[in-house]
Amino acid sequence: MKGSSDVVKEAADRLAELEKKRSLALDSSRVIVRKTKSMIHAIHMGDDYSQIADSLGDDVKALLTAIGDEPSVLCSGVVQDTLGEYAEAMIFASVVKDDEIPSFGSLGISPQSWVMGLADSLGEMRRMILTYLADGELSKAKELFERMDAIGDDVLGFDIPDAIVPIRRKQDIARGVIEKTRSDITNAMVLAQYKN
Repeated sequence: MKGSSDVVKEAADRLAELEKKRSLALDSSRVIVRKTKSMIHAIHMGDDYSQIADSLGDDVKALLTAIGDEPSVLCSGVVQDTLGEYAEAMIFASVVKDDEIPSFGSLGISPQSWVMGLADSLGEMRRMILTYLADGELSKAKELFERMDAIGDDVLGFDIPDAIVPIRRKQDIARGVIEKTRSDITNAMVLAQYKN
């Protein structure tokens, strides 16, 4: 067959390029996920996390630039989950500081990853509220819960098919997390009244 070797080589080169991008995405994703965990831990500990946040932003930009518009890599579960973790850390940080929540556009990620990160951030808010309650800081817990509850309403308001973004399971989890946290705060308020 005339020219078949050229076509085979072209396909082989293209697949090699995809494999390289996939390998790079896996390596970068591991680094980003580690940093998001470090950032979230720093937020809970009350430590400065600004350098981690800046570094994360650079890592995410580098990852997306390296992948380019290759859908098989960009839309892979690994990359989308990683971007969701990034969104979770940045959203959690903004909520704790009572700042404006960063949009998916400002973070440079897909709305799907952003929505998943928004839903996951509720769990970190619960952890922070429980820490406040354990430390006897009821007013801080109540303030954070108000923000958590508002975000929970937003998360529960999404009516999107799972084929677009698999949010339904996270919505069920979010509902439970919010109700448990509401109950914890109510119990803490009752205990506080008995002490006074």
